[in-house]
Amino acid sequence: MTHDVDIPRIQAALTLLSDVSPEARLLQLENLCVNNGSWSIPKNHSDYSPVLYEISLFGVPAIADDIERLPDNWMRAARNILRGLPARDAA
Repeated sequence: MTHDVDIPRIQAALTLLSDVSPEARLLQLENLCVNNGSWSIPKNHSDYSPVLYEISLFGVPAIADDIERLPDNWMRAARNILRGLPARDAA
């Protein structure tokens, strides 16, 4: 699985998202995904209901039924991937 993910960038994105205020995390995550992953969420996402939002950043996917939960879900998924790596890959 490590061949599909970019460990140093995942760690940097986690640090950045942790340092950003919770109110700004969704916008920061969108900016990161647009430039480095997949962000297929329409600007006017309120037109779609029910919906399951899906993104990917540096090989780490995340989903949520509430767009505001995407940053936390991505951060949780990224931490889980990093935790599962052998010590030599996580450094």
